[in-house]
Amino acid sequence: MKKYFYTDGTNKFGPFSLIELGEKNINGQTLIWFHGLSEWSPACNFPELYDVFVSSPPPITFQSSVSNSQLDNINYLQPPKTWLVESILATLFCCLPLGIVGIVNATKVESRFYVKDYDGALQASADAAKWAKLSFGIGIAVGVIYFIVALITGIGEY
Repeated sequence: MKKYFYTDGTNKFGPFSLIELGEKNINGQTLIWFHGLSEWSPACNFPELYDVFVSSPPPITFQSSVSNSQLDNINYLQPPKTWLVESILATLFCCLPLGIVGIVNATKVESRFYVKDYDGALQASADAAKWAKLSFGIGIAVGVIYFIVALITGIGEY
């Protein structure tokens, strides 16, 4: 009876019968060796092993449109910045309509993050930041214009 060995790249395991090998979590790319082979070969090269690795489900892969540079910056233990405080302050002190849009987007960040919609959480964070900053900018611009108009009308009265 043929005995099989397999490796995870650092350790070798075996010997196993074909039935015992079927209980292991191997796939078509798992390196296999048995007596008579000169070197380790992928399991997909041996027709007698097809049933062993075809019956196991494919590995779970993370599929996202998040770029590799963004993946390096994502801390999966915390959601992205929500911008909620900034949006609330912008709503209260600067520009009410745009601040509300910022608040709405800020509240979406964590809810999307916790349902594993990382792309949606990043987008909501970016949108909340955009609206909060726009609201602050408009508020400051209106304040400066108001100050200038008040200064001009105040000087004209003297």
